[in-house]
Amino acid sequence: MKKMWSFKTAHFTVEWLIERDVLSTDYMDSALADECRAKVRSGEWKCFTSTIRVVHRATKRVLSESYLGNSIYAEPREFRDHFGMNGKGYGSYFSDMVREAIADARKAFPAFQKEANAEIKRQMRALNCAIKAPRQLQPA
Repeated sequence: MKKMWSFKTAHFTVEWLIERDVLSTDYMDSALADECRAKVRSGEWKCFTSTIRVVHRATKRVLSESYLGNSIYAEPREFRDHFGMNGKGYGSYFSDMVREAIADARKAFPAFQKEANAEIKRQMRALNCAIKAPRQLQPA
């Protein structure tokens, strides 16, 4: 996968990754399908899958991912351009995928935190030690 874009916060990274996809023309009329096949074959256009993922920076754990395949553009960066967006940012596949991945990560984060806290407690017991840490990380 090739990283095309990323945005970092204090604890998370949102990444856009692409990888080559196999062109599917099943949903296209024959003229469009022929044009797409010819231009992808010649290299003028690229067919790729996009993955937007939210990664917890400290652990490198992926909290969520959003996928869209069979994207066909002359340059993959055009996928990120916000053509067709309304004033509130809706109408772009890219921005919709980012929103979806972030929303899913927010839903997954409490379980991730609980699992991380449990692992810290297991490690502390295994090491037979106490660690001064923020309240939510201290063993009960």
